[in-house]
Order: sequence, then structure tokens, then C-alpha cells
Amino acid sequence: NPDPGKYAAGDQFDPLIAGWVRYWNEVLAPEEPLNPNLVKALIATESSFRSDELANKKNLNSARGLMQLTNDSRKALGDEKGEIKDHYLTLTREELNDPSANICAGVRWLFRKKRLASGKLGRVASWEEAVSEYKSTLTPKTPAKAKRAKELMDRFRDYLKELEK
Repeated sequence: NPDPGKYAAGDQFDPLIAGWVRYWNEVLAPEEPLNPNLVKALIATESSFRSDELANKKNLNSARGLMQLTNDSRKALGDEKGEIKDHYLTLTREELNDPSANICAGVRWLFRKKRLASGKLGRVASWEEAVSEYKSTLTPKTPAKAKRAKELMDRFRDYLKELEK
């Protein structure tokens, strides 16, 4: 079970999370709007609210920041001819360490992951399924990966439940 006090540092990011979620909900107008608590739970389980988090200290291209965006994700977000032709974002690797830029990019990436999850599932994905795609756990290929996917998503759901109380 998550300890809400363990992530008390996350409260400082509430205005950024709320602002960027509202912005992307207005710009991309999903049928089911994204809930800021879902993003906060995602951040809690990705970086424990450490904005300078680098997944692999020996690899500057590894996932970084609050939402643990990879360099490949950053490049995809900024490729105006690529998978995100509308509302793309151009950020440097270093800018992903900035909480506001990271949350902005991470929320935009989550919208992209919702579209990808919908394609994989053959129906409109839920936001929780989009989180699962974000965490690369939507379609695990082995029993070991399925077990790990369940652990990651259970941790996410537990934190989200705490936030929804």
C-alpha cells in the first residue's frame, strides 16, 4: 500500500499537473477528459516526484524527470512529420529536467499512448490502459513480464485510490 506521506513532495506539483492536464484536455478535446489525479499517480510511480530523476545514471539518453520521458519519446514529441503531427513539442534533453516542461511533455505523451493503446485493443482505451501503455505493460509477452506489469499497475492503482479519497 502506498504511504501518502511518502509522496508529500508531490503536492508542490499540483498546480503544474492541473494546468497542463487542463491545457491538453482543452487542446485535444478527448471524449473522456484526463483526470489530474491519474497524472499525479503516474508521476508518483515513475519518479516518486524527483524532478531530477535519471533512470540510468550512466546513460544520458535514459528516461528522465518527473514523468520519466525517454530521449526517443522526446524526439517523437518534437517530430512535426512523425507520429505527432499536430501539437508537437520541441524540447532539449536538459529541458526534460524542468518540472513544467516535463509534465507538459509527459501529459502530451500520455494522450499519444492512449491512441496507441486504442489501436492495440481495437477499441477506445481507458486512461488506465493508456497509463499501462505508457509504462509498456499493456501487452506483456511473457508470464514474467505479465507479473511485473501487474505489480506496476497495482502500485499505480493503489496510489490513485489514495488520491481519490
